[in-house]
Amino acid sequence: MRRRSRPSPRSNAFQCVFLSLTLTLLAITTVEALPKLNNDTTNGGDEKDAAKTKPAAAASSAKSGKTIFTNINENYQSSSSSLDAMTKKIEEDIKQRQVRMRQYWKRTFEEIREANPVVFPPAGSADERLMHQRRREGEEILERWKQFLDSGGSGTAGKGGGDETPSKSDGASGGGSNAKKIPTPLRFDGFQTWEKQLQQWSDDVSLYLAETESQINELLQPRDPSRYDLSNFGASSSSTQSSKKLTRPGTATAPVGTLPIALTALDKSLPPIPKPRPVVPGEAVVPHTDIADKSKNIWIVTTGALPWMTGTAVNPLLRAAYLSAGRREAGGSVTIVLPWVERAEDQVRVYGGDGARRFETPEDQEEHIRNWLRDTANMGRASEELNIRWYTAWQEVLENSLYSMGDLIGLIPEKDCDICVLEEPEHLNWYRAPGENWTSKFKHVVGIVHTNYFVYATEQPAAFIRAPGMRLLSSWMCRAHCHRLIKLSGTLQQLAPEKELVENVHGVRRTFLDVGEELRTKLTSPGGNTDPVFGADADPTVYFIGKMLWSKGIGSLIDLMKYAEESAGLKVKVDMYGGGPNKDEASAKAVKAGLDMRFHGPIDHAALGGTHKVFVNPSTSEVLCTTVA
Repeated sequence: MRRRSRPSPRSNAFQCVFLSLTLTLLAITTVEALPKLNNDTTNGGDEKDAAKTKPAAAASSAKSGKTIFTNINENYQSSSSSLDAMTKKIEEDIKQRQVRMRQYWKRTFEEIREANPVVFPPAGSADERLMHQRRREGEEILERWKQFLDSGGSGTAGKGGGDETPSKSDGASGGGSNAKKIPTPLRFDGFQTWEKQLQQWSDDVSLYLAETESQINELLQPRDPSRYDLSNFGASSSSTQSSKKLTRPGTATAPVGTLPIALTALDKSLPPIPKPRPVVPGEAVVPHTDIADKSKNIWIVTTGALPWMTGTAVNPLLRAAYLSAGRREAGGSVTIVLPWVERAEDQVRVYGGDGARRFETPEDQEEHIRNWLRDTANMGRASEELNIRWYTAWQEVLENSLYSMGDLIGLIPEKDCDICVLEEPEHLNWYRAPGENWTSKFKHVVGIVHTNYFVYATEQPAAFIRAPGMRLLSSWMCRAHCHRLIKLSGTLQQLAPEKELVENVHGVRRTFLDVGEELRTKLTSPGGNTDPVFGADADPTVYFIGKMLWSKGIGSLIDLMKYAEESAGLKVKVDMYGGGPNKDEASAKAVKAGLDMRFHGPIDHAALGGTHKVFVNPSTSEVLCTTVA
């Protein structure tokens, strides 16, 4: 039976308001009609009687009007109370209807379960146990199917294990091969997510790089160990005899120095690429590559400048100063091209906070560098003869790196372009302005690789994409812009195997040799055994110096010191020297851990030669740690 609907609280309220307005209008109309009725009565009688009755009629009218308004107010109060009571009653009815509706659906579902015992067997019954058994069997079948997929579809997956028995052909083919195996397909482990997609891309890139590196290494195997063809590699030649040296029997000839497309296509039928080796004493040097020739004009381009005490600022400067000795008299020159940090906020981040040196113009910074060469490095003549040029650079905070803001190659005059040394060639060319190429402007370009950017990229956001991309991009930059590539150590990955060598070309600053000689004399003296720093009974003094970056292992050092203190009761004071974007964060972490670790800011490493006994280096990303080299 259909239930009659109840009026809503809103409609009842509207009716009450309408009724109140109607009563108000009726009262006003009545009040206005009374004086008119009294006037009509007066005009129809005697004027004398009207005069007598007029005051009484007015008083009666006022009393009547007051009574009407009193009645209206009482009616309004009564209507408001009735409206509140009615609203409350309706809300209670709605709640009761909701309760009854929930009870109704609960009974309905119970009736459905009772009417379908096959689908919903009673709890604890045999049918329920049978249904759970069938469900487990279905899960086991699904698990066996997953194990079959894990085996690559070529093995027999058992009910419990899914182990695969390799065939004879697999054992024969896999025994002597060094190629990386393609990973077996994974079974379903959830729906596709962004993190899984990144991991898949990373695996694909790693597999491609491994296969490519294996094939390139095979291509680079020397055919004739007694012959060294790289001395002419990169120089154009049309000599048929030279071409035959780089040609396999039965293949077409190619000009010496022409990079065959086989490096990208990996076509083994094309001419091989000469593999570099260190120079042999007495072997002739190709004239246009001879850096020792003092008549040559040498340009050294780097990515850092003093007072930033980083490897790419100190070592290229010392290299340029060393090469400049005696070059002016022979008609040659050495020019170092340094980044001018234009923005003041970048100078604060790069050169340090309070107390660090600030520069208004490049000339001010050049004066500081020449004073350092003369007073600290003891290279007075080089401080006068070395040419210094500047290019405008801005800092990229996330990478703590400086990048050129213009065409760097265009700053170099055409007539002086003999030999160029690119310190960090990949870094210098990541954001290179469009224009002429280094190898087309200079007769010989040498790249020196300082930094393992691939390791840095693995610790940055989106490492799955950033790290493989960084590896490929660095390789492309080194191939495109260098004739010869020098890696400071073998920790670096292959960048351009047909051009690269592993050599430490930095050397040691004379100041450190003087400090070592001074300490040797001091410690071998009669009182050396009681030295407060290096004596046998002296308390160990520990320090770290380097960039304040998490990638330098500062976080690991803090964790290890805390572990040593908690597990062995070993509490050590460590002095931290250096500047960088993570200095404040590292200091806060050390304070929170309760460690005796003080952060002092940048300092010349030579000043610490006689102040500490132990140097700790927690970094695992170094190419050549110049703080200990």
